[in-house]
Amino acid sequence: MSNAVLARLYTQRQEQITFIDQTLERVEAEGRDLVDAEQANLDAARQRIRELSAQIEPLEDFEKLRGAHSETAALLIGPPDRVPAQPRQIDGDSRVPEYRSTGEYLVDLIRARGMMNSEPDPAAAQRIAAIQARVVADQKTSNTPGILPTPIVGAVVDLIDYNRPLITSLGGAMGLGGIPGTTFSRPKITQHVTVGQQSGEKTQLASQNMIIGSVTFTKATYGGTVDISRQDIDWTSPAAWDILVRDLAQVYAVQTETAITADFATKATGTKPPALPAVPVQADWVKGLYTAAMHSYQAGLRMPDRVWVSLDVWAALGSLVDTTRVIFPVDTVREMGAPGTSEIASFRGDVLGLPRIVCPLLPAKTCIVGNSQLYEVYEEVIGLLSVIEPSILGVQVAYGGYLAYNSLAQTAFVGLDLSAVTSMPTAAEMDISAPATEEETPAEEPPAGRTRR
Repeated sequence: MSNAVLARLYTQRQEQITFIDQTLERVEAEGRDLVDAEQANLDAARQRIRELSAQIEPLEDFEKLRGAHSETAALLIGPPDRVPAQPRQIDGDSRVPEYRSTGEYLVDLIRARGMMNSEPDPAAAQRIAAIQARVVADQKTSNTPGILPTPIVGAVVDLIDYNRPLITSLGGAMGLGGIPGTTFSRPKITQHVTVGQQSGEKTQLASQNMIIGSVTFTKATYGGTVDISRQDIDWTSPAAWDILVRDLAQVYAVQTETAITADFATKATGTKPPALPAVPVQADWVKGLYTAAMHSYQAGLRMPDRVWVSLDVWAALGSLVDTTRVIFPVDTVREMGAPGTSEIASFRGDVLGLPRIVCPLLPAKTCIVGNSQLYEVYEEVIGLLSVIEPSILGVQVAYGGYLAYNSLAQTAFVGLDLSAVTSMPTAAEMDISAPATEEETPAEEPPAGRTRR
């Protein structure tokens, strides 16, 4: 006899193990560290495995006891009774009679009813009874909808990207726990002392006091809650509880990344280079990025170390081509002199020596150059909270955290002006010009120092 409860618990534990394996494989494939939401999901999965193992252990002991009992009973009681004999025809012939034609069957039917002679023919009656017993009704799945199971194959499909590329590129979120109040400040020197050449012996040196101002960080709370019934927890497979907890953590990660991305894009107020043309080529991108880097350094006195781009800019840069090759290849080792790397299978890559950070939540036509240490994010993940509602057999669950973020030097983050660009790919269509073949003759040579797209 199979133990349905034990089988269900085994299945749920395997789902948790598979989820952990898939998460770690994805992180390893992307060559990065675990983000906060992934770490929280793994902690919840490990806790669920411990809870399931605690339920499985006594049931496994019972199954061992059942198996030992079955072996002992087989020795003492003996084999079960013989299978009862199956009924057969009186004459010992179990074969169904075969008629060569419809007329032969009708003649036999008349003899069985006694219409041909005064008495019914017993042999004909036996043959007709055997034929009538063999009239089998069709039994199809449409006749048994009530007992047809609906299997669930594989894990639940989850169409959400809960990675936080912008927060990760800024060094991750720093701890917010232990900082009291609704706001806190980061000190910042707004006026430095003055040092100058002495005009003469025993003359007054240059003097100016130092002023230390502050950058204010305001705390915000993000979270979500769901009221789930005990029936939905106990009767679902895969377990709705595990899926619900993971979804709360993942959506929390998306919403916090969305808030920081919007603020980051708004506060990139550095001096923009001249607008790129409608169809920018490699020279336009290079000049624009270097000009933005120059303005970034002038404002923050730190070399830029990141280029943050939206999805359409990633696609535009990756699809740049000249007459012979893709300008941004997959591997610069194979393409000497390439200005960077890019590939369709991953967001990883670089532009002019700077890591290119693709942030899908950035507004379209966004390309920002800056130093990642000049924008800070603080976070305290509260995690999962739950309370049992016995009067309605429910559980109210919530997931949330505290978040604070701000730019330490807004003008040190410089965006490119892409407002005039008309060749940018969109979500509906991506226009990639094919490279010219050897037989094609360009209508007009490009100016010296520029390449065709």
